[in-house]
Amino acid sequence: MTMLQVGVPDWIVFQQTVIPIFGMGLGALAMFGVYRTINRALDRRHERLLASERGGSSRELEEVRSRIEALEETAFRVQELEERVDFAERLLTREQDQVGSKDGG
Repeated sequence: MTMLQVGVPDWIVFQQTVIPIFGMGLGALAMFGVYRTINRALDRRHERLLASERGGSSRELEEVRSRIEALEETAFRVQELEERVDFAERLLTREQDQVGSKDGG
C-alpha cells in the first residue's frame, strides 16, 4: 500500500526518486562503455600474443623440418656406408679364401 505524501512538493519526489534512478542508469551506461573498451584492448592484446606465437611456431616448424631432412640424409649416408662395409668384407673374405686355398692346396 503506497501512501501519498501530503504536503510534499512534486520537485522533492522527483528529486528523491527519478534523479537517483536516472543517475544509476547513466552509471550503468558508463560502466558498459568502460567494459567494452577494456574488452577490446584485451582482445587486441590476445591477438598480438597469438600472432607472435604463430610466428614462433612457424620458425620452430621450419627448424624441425630442416632437422628431419638432415636426419633422413644421415640415414641415407649410413645405409650407403653399410653397403660399402659389406662389400669390403666380402672382398676381404674372398681374398682370404683365395690365399688360404693357395697355401693349403
